Amino acid sequence: MTSTDPWSWADDQLVSFNLVRGRSPVDLLRVYDADPAGARRMTRQESDAAFGLPDEGTVLRVGRAGVWSFCFENWLPVGFDPGLLERLSAGTDTVHYFRNPKGGRYVTHLRDGRSLERFELGMPPAPSDEVPLGLHRAFHQRTDGMKQDPDPAFRHHALCEVLSELVGVRLDSPLLNGPLLTVLRPSGPLGHATRSSAAHGNGPASPPPAGGPGRRGLGKPLGFLVPGNPDAPNGNDVA
Repeated sequence: MTSTDPWSWADDQLVSFNLVRGRSPVDLLRVYDADPAGARRMTRQESDAAFGLPDEGTVLRVGRAGVWSFCFENWLPVGFDPGLLERLSAGTDTVHYFRNPKGGRYVTHLRDGRSLERFELGMPPAPSDEVPLGLHRAFHQRTDGMKQDPDPAFRHHALCEVLSELVGVRLDSPLLNGPLLTVLRPSGPLGHATRSSAAHGNGPASPPPAGGPGRRGLGKPLGFLVPGNPDAPNGNDVA
């Protein structure tokens, strides 16, 4: 928590991080089968003090980054579940980052329930890989020219910069460790609360179509990142 590394959140021993375009943080909690009424705004330090490393369940921390929302987990996560990712990406884009305890870092881009791009950090991109967001291409541009096996920390730094460029908000540790809507999701199967909420008209609001206005990809030149300011409008807003 005292690290000066602006991207230290992405290098926890275990991380599941989902970015979803066009849904609110509360929408994400509902898709995760968590109760928004039980959530409250907490810093990472407050969350760790309140929940520690729970024996059961997972602590969800959700926030907003421009027109995207995110959910961060670092203990007993459920965010990599294929069914959950399918629901999160229904009608929109979802970018999933997973860091496993053995050190592997994986990125998946899904659109409307279908995986369009999946890669492991440090692996070479496919030469003819034409994908909508071009995350691996952008990541490779940032690491190209480095030594053959760049430091893992450099790789996860580069990925965080690519994702920040995508959403237009700096996804750094001050944002992820700052005040975010936080709740302990009890352990249990996924999907039941989502269907129940939808049946009662309380399900996630429909996101804009995946092909609608907004950033559709990073393009070849990445350009400059938006300056880091977690207090900027919508930086960690919660609807």
